[in-house]
Amino acid sequence: MTTSNNINIKSEKITRFPIITIAGHIDHGKTTLLNILRQNEKISKEHGGITQYIKPYNIKTKFGNMTFLDTPGHFAFNSIRKKSIKYSDIVILIIAADDGIKPQTIETIEISKKYNIPIIVAINKIDKIDKTNEKIITELSKYNLTPEKWGGDTLMAFISAKTGKGIDDLIDLINLQTEILDLKANADGPADGFILDNRIDKGKGPIATIIILNGILKKGDVIQIKNTYGKVKTILDDFGHEIKNSHIATPLYITGLPNSIEIGERFNIKKDIKDITPIKTEPTKTKVKKKYDITDLIKNLKITQQQKINIIVKADVQGSINVLKETINELPTDKIKINIIKIEMGHFKTSDINLSVTTNAILIGFNVKCDSKTKKLAENNSIKINTFNVIYDIIDYIKNIIEKKILDETKENITGVANVKRVFKQETSIIAGCIITHGKIKQNAKIKIFRKNNIIHDGIIESIKIFKTDINEVKAGNECGIIIKNYNNIQINDKIKIFSLQNAPERN
Repeated sequence: MTTSNNINIKSEKITRFPIITIAGHIDHGKTTLLNILRQNEKISKEHGGITQYIKPYNIKTKFGNMTFLDTPGHFAFNSIRKKSIKYSDIVILIIAADDGIKPQTIETIEISKKYNIPIIVAINKIDKIDKTNEKIITELSKYNLTPEKWGGDTLMAFISAKTGKGIDDLIDLINLQTEILDLKANADGPADGFILDNRIDKGKGPIATIIILNGILKKGDVIQIKNTYGKVKTILDDFGHEIKNSHIATPLYITGLPNSIEIGERFNIKKDIKDITPIKTEPTKTKVKKKYDITDLIKNLKITQQQKINIIVKADVQGSINVLKETINELPTDKIKINIIKIEMGHFKTSDINLSVTTNAILIGFNVKCDSKTKKLAENNSIKINTFNVIYDIIDYIKNIIEKKILDETKENITGVANVKRVFKQETSIIAGCIITHGKIKQNAKIKIFRKNNIIHDGIIESIKIFKTDINEVKAGNECGIIIKNYNNIQINDKIKIFSLQNAPERN
């Protein structure tokens, strides 16, 4: 078993309870486990049935209180998981017994080892299999996570978050690891800790989620986080009640900080705003100007001709902002650049509409709203406010915009359209029973498959059949069976469009 480094506090220390991150691949049962730990305090499901935030919970166990951090399992939330694990004492690595080692399983192991955080493996969903899946344990040994009964030192529990089986064993292992870590904290003096998240409340303004690692936080304290700071106005507990005395290793919610603070960062207390010391950053090096040759000029010309899609993004919490910014920046192609004009927390305002008008930007919101005045201004300017409850839907929406923009840059000649009326299974493929509504279709033709006006596949027609006879061509008004090469996900009401593409004429 490994131990994490204790924080170096000079004054007398007291024993504190642990901070535990629950991590692992999507849909392996992290939130379900927390539900059973919280018992009667069931966690409400998020949109789409997936976790999209880090959520802290202080839970009472037979060994005393423990703070658990629920983390998203989707790949897009990599940076959030890193920040959560970095300040944890223990990581519970959830692995579904019926699914095994997945990308975010490996990612969690790598992050935990990077920050020297001990891992307790919880193999979940054992109610779905007859016996313990030894294949998972064998795979884990490749990452130096071997259970004691196999000669290793990794603590491992076999649980069912659905039935509750093995949960007591898991709590026992957490307590054992906590005793080995011998966690200490300074109960007196100014507080220090880390920022878990930040959101804007309509009545209270920015509310930061924090966890104190040492000391006492008081109303009026000046908090510094890197080069931002603020003065504590109120301190709220896990239930939203205002409190006077802070608690170590417990989730707290404070007002008084700016909405621009960086999450996943350490904070400390200053006596006064005058004591704020800016953190030095590396000076930006001045680039030496050089003479451009013809190659540089051509390269720069290509860059200026790159198409741009301007967007304005509003979201509910700082964690969502970070995830959206990182994910969107990975989307642009060589032909299309996504230009984020503005990205910030809070609901849509009239200033966002006016900015959209002047920049021709698309409005995208995550778990945010707008008042009647803002909505009216948007309607008057024929601007659509696009709001979403699931982050992945935003990414899909932007991908569709990119794809449409690329298609707009070409002249598309539709030579045939087939509507899918029925779907038949063959030994190794799927036959789409179609009626040709436009033009004609040919074997080996390039096609695009549309579902609800969205392109879901680019491919080639492998064969065309009328009854059991293979044919080369079918004209409008006739029915036939179409097999798409290497594609079996065709559905009723899909449209198959046969096309030829020709570069659009150059714009002067």
